[in-house]
Amino acid sequence: MVRVGKERMRTEKELNGLIALRDADKGLKAKEKQIDLIHVWREVNYKLWQHNVDLKTRKNYVNEVKGILLKLKNSLGKPDLKSRIKRAEKTLNEFADEMGSRGYWRVSRFFKRHMKSILLFAYKRLEGIEIPWHNNRMERKMGEIGKRMKNKWMKWSERGAENFANLLMKMRFERDVYESFIVEVMRLDGDVKWEVNLHP
Repeated sequence: MVRVGKERMRTEKELNGLIALRDADKGLKAKEKQIDLIHVWREVNYKLWQHNVDLKTRKNYVNEVKGILLKLKNSLGKPDLKSRIKRAEKTLNEFADEMGSRGYWRVSRFFKRHMKSILLFAYKRLEGIEIPWHNNRMERKMGEIGKRMKNKWMKWSERGAENFANLLMKMRFERDVYESFIVEVMRLDGDVKWEVNLHP
């Protein structure tokens, strides 16, 4: 969760938590969303910084949270996953309580408010649904959109940008839909002289 102002809040509200990759969105309810775990420890660091905590102490706390979450992430294939999730949740709640008792209420509130979204990837695995614990691939695609729109001196309408983003997402996450679209475009306009590499 990185702060970039009102525009991000508006977009996030419109998306309503439907930021999921592959087939994960089919198994998620409208209000469910996974917070990127990398953003979790960034938030911990940022909120501790807001409380004027020194760098060394911040690193120790961030590493504690990182250890808990990465251990759980590495346990997704274990037969006792349910008990491991409960243990991780209990440990994170204890961490949040400790933060509150030390006066770091921003960190404590973050975990109390978002615990379900932090651990959603693990709980959904119990239901046989795999969702990623980070959104690196999605961020890379958004970077590609930004590069094409900003760095090549192109002017894009809002609709054009949305169409381009949809095309990239289809190409990456719904390959069969993307390939049938390309075939249909080529069939409709036989004069088009272009080449498409469907398997980069």
